[in-house]
Amino acid sequence: MIKKIFCLSLVFIFSIVQIGFAMGQRPPSPTEREGFDKQAFIESAKSERVLRIGLIDCVAYSLKNNSEVKIERIKPKLRADDERIAGAEFEPTFSLDYNIKDTKNISQFSEYFTPTVATSRTTDFNVGVGGKIVTGTEYNIDFLNKKYKSNASSFYEKLNPYYTAEPKITITQPLFRGFGILVNRADIIISQNTKEMSRDDFKDMVMDTITKTQAVYYDYIYYLEQYAIAKLYLERTQKLLEVNKARYLKGLVSSVALLETEAAVAEREKAVITSEFDVETAEDDLKYITNLVDDPEVWNASLELIDKPKFIIQEIDLAQAIEAAFEYRPDYHAAKIDLDNRDIKVKVARNALLPTVNFVGGYGVDGLGPKYKDALNIIDNKYKDWSVGVKVSYPWGSDDRARYDQRKLEKTQAWIAFDRLGQKIVLDIRERVRDVDIQQRQVEVATIAREREMLNYEAQKERYAAGYVSTHDMLDYQNKLSRSELDYVKSLIDYNIAVIELEKAQGLTLVKNNVILEEP
Repeated sequence: MIKKIFCLSLVFIFSIVQIGFAMGQRPPSPTEREGFDKQAFIESAKSERVLRIGLIDCVAYSLKNNSEVKIERIKPKLRADDERIAGAEFEPTFSLDYNIKDTKNISQFSEYFTPTVATSRTTDFNVGVGGKIVTGTEYNIDFLNKKYKSNASSFYEKLNPYYTAEPKITITQPLFRGFGILVNRADIIISQNTKEMSRDDFKDMVMDTITKTQAVYYDYIYYLEQYAIAKLYLERTQKLLEVNKARYLKGLVSSVALLETEAAVAEREKAVITSEFDVETAEDDLKYITNLVDDPEVWNASLELIDKPKFIIQEIDLAQAIEAAFEYRPDYHAAKIDLDNRDIKVKVARNALLPTVNFVGGYGVDGLGPKYKDALNIIDNKYKDWSVGVKVSYPWGSDDRARYDQRKLEKTQAWIAFDRLGQKIVLDIRERVRDVDIQQRQVEVATIAREREMLNYEAQKERYAAGYVSTHDMLDYQNKLSRSELDYVKSLIDYNIAVIELEKAQGLTLVKNNVILEEP
């Protein structure tokens, strides 16, 4: 006994030491758990690489490893499980029951008999299948078996032991509350509709991701062009400075004009540095939304964009644009499905106000014999066991009435929100169509303005060479030309973004970009 206690003590102490050692170990860091290869990022930072990438590539990258898209993609699968759970109500259930009951009784005293102990054993073995169908009908198909044996015998007990066998079917059919296919399939229909709504949410998430990616892509182009214009602006001013230096040595310009040009060059250099910072920031934004920052091979690469913004005149009909929005927008489609769900919930709540009136019927045939085989053989339609009845209950129902009122109010809310959504879509489309039209005209005007400023600048250069224009005026002409060039680029970018925003508002982003979503 002492040895056993000693061994158990050693095992206990060893377990405590093991636990303490495990608790003292440093838990793995998130980067270790996720396999973060920091060395690969460090090595990539030492090298220079150029990645040529187009708009379609950026869209593909943004969808491939986007965590929000992955999360939204799981939701339809969860709703599919909800549908399976709701449908399980109509799956049959198999039951098996085995029970043994022993009884001991003391017989009654009388002047003729002495008291004796009577024992009996009853063994029940039942098997059955039960379930429910879409009309609300509940069924139970049972096969009831019993064996009875007693040490006492009487005039009435001809068989001891004896066996009974009885196939039996029981039906319970609701006649008011709980009756009807819609009422009983409500959870299944709602879960199916909810799954469809989650697909619309997923589609909307993908469309939003595509639109944001395209906007960031065009923003990066804008800052690249801004940087190029700033460098060109600087080159023009530097050339003017070289001319003024030569003229100053000849006494053709004053020192004030020379100082003004030098100050302008410094200002232009500052603008180039600022534009370079904007380009790098915009490049990082594009890498972030396309998830390129997660790839150690390309996170530090310089991006070279393949696609450039185009000016394609859009002939947009407002009525057709609104019609397309109501047909393709996933949020509008999901709102219509939600109305269907609200309507179903109202009907189910209304049915719950009815009294419970259930028709109950059962039918079986009996078999009896000294052996189980005899009991089975004697089962015949002549030995019937049937029952018919009605069960009625009518609760006070204040909770059911309150639930019904809630469902009606929720449906009213949904209808108001649905109408509001329709109004919002109409106004949204009108605003997007107007924006495309305005930005289109802005591009046309900016194109003319840039051409005129270029012609004017070239003419003023000739006049400056002839001595008719001052240095201050030339710097002003350079500024106007650079501003017109930047305005043109900005109007072109804004126009392309307005077009993709209109596509998003119409629900046509996937169609316009040839994106086909796999069934989640």
